[in-house]
Amino acid sequence: MRCSAGNAYERLREADTLMWVRSDRRVMLQENDLTHFADFMACERGELINSHGWREVLRMELEGDGETRTVYLKKFSPVQLKDAVKDLLRFRRVRTNALREFDMLCLFERAGVRVPETIACGERHVLGRDRGAFVMVEHLARGRALDEVLPALRDVPRRRRLIRSLARFVRRMHDTGLGHTALYAKHLFVTEEPDGDWSVAVIDLQQAVCRRAVSRRRRGRDLATLLVSLPPGVTTPRERWRFLLEYLRTTKLSRKDLRFVRRFVLGCAGKLSRRTLYRAWRPILEHSRT
Repeated sequence: MRCSAGNAYERLREADTLMWVRSDRRVMLQENDLTHFADFMACERGELINSHGWREVLRMELEGDGETRTVYLKKFSPVQLKDAVKDLLRFRRVRTNALREFDMLCLFERAGVRVPETIACGERHVLGRDRGAFVMVEHLARGRALDEVLPALRDVPRRRRLIRSLARFVRRMHDTGLGHTALYAKHLFVTEEPDGDWSVAVIDLQQAVCRRAVSRRRRGRDLATLLVSLPPGVTTPRERWRFLLEYLRTTKLSRKDLRFVRRFVLGCAGKLSRRTLYRAWRPILEHSRT
């Protein structure tokens, strides 16, 4: 199985299972009785923080190396048949959701984007069909979710620096060829640095993509998702205007920029939330016409 994991991970094959384990975390996992694929899939310790029909997420504490680490174990059900068919038509083995997220975590980290550290990833195949998978990541050492920080941040200069840093982060991510697809505010973790600037980290990459160039449609979708996911009233029209100008690296929207906003950002935002769409973007469009 092709994967972007580097030399920091050991590739372990056992019967119909395949795992990647970070070398410097293997002893810690063994001390916590997490050695084989079945150990991870049967693990029920910790707190269940998210559960869907195809995935459940557990938060737990692991003892090892003389310290306690907070980790998240994501267990995935088999991929849907339509996704399996897509892989088979491309003459490749069916890729599990866990391996896709692990692959994106490695690619984002290699591109200089701060992401959670992956401890282990594993999948099980029987006769070429996915039969379950998992990925375990470590809790981010620094940062709080954007949807928690922004509503509580009242200082205007600090808010401006945060919005500017956020726009630059998203633009740099897209320029590198990385798209998130689910760029909700809760998936962005921000940290204020000693120099007053803000650093940004991103989580939940199971839907992320890596391309030679991120299309305008994908860029618009990420921007629209971020906008719609912010609670109503958290940002002002001027702040959204500053964010857009910083992202586009301009001081005034051109006709091309306006077409991008109307067609790709507004079009996607309308599908996500029509009410939030016009509350957020109408002042920007009206200002650009004057």
